Amino acid sequence: MTFASAYPVIRAAAIAFRPPRRVSVAQGAAEALVIRQPGGYSGNWSATETPYMIEPMNMLASRRHEAVCFVGPARTGKTMGLLDGWLAHVITCDPGDMLVVQMSQEKAREFSKTRVDRAIRNSPQLRELMSMRGHDDNTHDKLFRHGMWLKIGWPSASQLSSSDYRYVALTDYDRMADNIDGEGSAYALGLKRTTTFLSRGMCMVESSPGRDIADPHWKPSTQHEAPPVTGVVGIYNRSDRRRWYWQCPDCRDYFEAAPGLALFSTLPAEHELLEEVRAANLPALAAQHARVVCPHCGSLIDAKHKPHLNRIETARWVADGQAVTPEGEVIGEAPRSSIAGYWLGGVAAAYQKWDSLILRYLQGLREYVLSGSDLTLKATVNTDQGMPYLPRHLSAEKDVGIESRTEELERYHVPEEARFLLATADVQGGTNARFVCEVRAFGPHLESWLVDRFSLTTTERSGVTAQVDPAGYPEDWDLLTEKLVRATYRLADGREMRVLRVAVDTGGEAGTTPNAYAWYRRLRREGLASRVLLVKGGSHAQEKPMIKGTARASDGRPMHDMPVWIVNTDYYKDVIAASLRRKVPGPGYFHAPKWLPQAYFDELKAEIRGAKGKWKKIRTRNEALDLWVYALAVCEALGYGAKGRLSWDEPPEWARLQTDANSEVVSPEERRAERAAAAPRKPRPVSPIAKSDWSSRL
Repeated sequence: MTFASAYPVIRAAAIAFRPPRRVSVAQGAAEALVIRQPGGYSGNWSATETPYMIEPMNMLASRRHEAVCFVGPARTGKTMGLLDGWLAHVITCDPGDMLVVQMSQEKAREFSKTRVDRAIRNSPQLRELMSMRGHDDNTHDKLFRHGMWLKIGWPSASQLSSSDYRYVALTDYDRMADNIDGEGSAYALGLKRTTTFLSRGMCMVESSPGRDIADPHWKPSTQHEAPPVTGVVGIYNRSDRRRWYWQCPDCRDYFEAAPGLALFSTLPAEHELLEEVRAANLPALAAQHARVVCPHCGSLIDAKHKPHLNRIETARWVADGQAVTPEGEVIGEAPRSSIAGYWLGGVAAAYQKWDSLILRYLQGLREYVLSGSDLTLKATVNTDQGMPYLPRHLSAEKDVGIESRTEELERYHVPEEARFLLATADVQGGTNARFVCEVRAFGPHLESWLVDRFSLTTTERSGVTAQVDPAGYPEDWDLLTEKLVRATYRLADGREMRVLRVAVDTGGEAGTTPNAYAWYRRLRREGLASRVLLVKGGSHAQEKPMIKGTARASDGRPMHDMPVWIVNTDYYKDVIAASLRRKVPGPGYFHAPKWLPQAYFDELKAEIRGAKGKWKKIRTRNEALDLWVYALAVCEALGYGAKGRLSWDEPPEWARLQTDANSEVVSPEERRAERAAAAPRKPRPVSPIAKSDWSSRL
């Protein structure tokens, strides 16, 4: 391109040397961004309807944070503010190379054509700064006269690697994969692109939630903690966790405009709605409950007051650990984080009516009731309410509160209703190797009581205390013989009851299985093998609850002297889940003692049932669940399982009432005699001559 004089050249070049304008991002966007939507709003961008976007937008210029995370539903204006508005401010006030990442290549092209090109065409300040060379403006790359480069890409390793950008924007983040081409998350890769610019760099990530909640038992440990999921909510959990607070027009106290439907407290509980939505007039039902209830004074707030509640003069963003006084002062110390995190609930979204929010939820429930599909329900929870979704097959587990119904049961004592005792052991390897053991009493119809729970972590070797190592030291397994196989527990009248059977897991790190087999052979020599079952987890496709099999040697040959019981763990976990849902004593009920620590109940909830019936771990420690599975498997082997063949009315002698007719009940005198008989005999001293003679034969 040629110029008639040098002035246009000098003027164009001078733009590159302009200093940054010290205006906020929201102010810069209001000055530079002109919106003309076909059939919609026309004019300069304004935060009048979306005042909650001002602080997150301004935080994009923060020198104390490396990233801004915004979690919110659709129809909040978040894309217009955090993407279009930020882009307009950057181009006109503080230029720097910028990468905008859409969820797909097609969406990147659409964003370029329908938002970026329109913004440049309709906004005089942006149009003036656009490079006049034709090849500087294409679908995915745009170069401006002051040298700024705008790259519009999609989540791939090539797009998010190598190049440095001062600004990176990741939009609709939860519609991207958690792992980009095996290189890591898009957020981690995008943040890395800005590190060259130190505190002047900024990464922005925004999205409505899209990852499902995996732990139905999760409860927040702080006021603003989000469920432990991946995606944008996971990034928010690493931030200072800010939420949007409203001031009640009546009592003047502040309350959170929380994600979900909790503020519509007149709306019936979900289990009640499941029947009502079949035939109800859903629009009328939604309109009836479309009023927010102040959690402080209980006053009802109509939908027409939402713009007043959202006013920047009264509403506040409040970080985790902070509070707001009636005068609007934010008090308390916010957690320190390099991420400024914001989570807005759908109830506050400017372009979403309250009755529509409730109506879409009711429509999702109706579809679930009639068809069994929860896809519509998931969509409205994510994109309308701004909440991660708890799948329906996990909802039944959410309200299992076994911790709230523990009982005053004395440890080491067998309840009078119990008929026999079963012990189980789980083998843990690694640096914290141990045997985790449990003793459970069973009564009629598999009602059970936990009598003991402990871990064997140390043993004596050559007179020195050492850590238990089930994989490395075969003799460590003999601890189970003394602590479980020969163990007895007290009855109310002073007598004792033997442990009837012991189930031990044979899996684990290399060396565990052969050591378990060696221990079982020692038990056979002592006449105790009939009291022990070696168990192993089986396949999900296994038809029977458990199968008695034969161990195999390393070369594949069967070891006919080594019976191993293959347990269908998914089957028994279903049985346990049903037991935990039972609220009153009876068949299958579990009496949990108060002396159990909270960690035990966390272990019981360490796995969740997938939609196809396969259980999977969501926490590392699950020993309590596994040990209960083994105990139920032993009941099956004894004939008292869910598909048992024995009758509780005419039980064998080891399952009778706690009288002398029960073969496992012994008196204190009998127990002392058994212990004396089982005590190891001291070896006879060897004379010096005999020792010398023996050593001379070597």
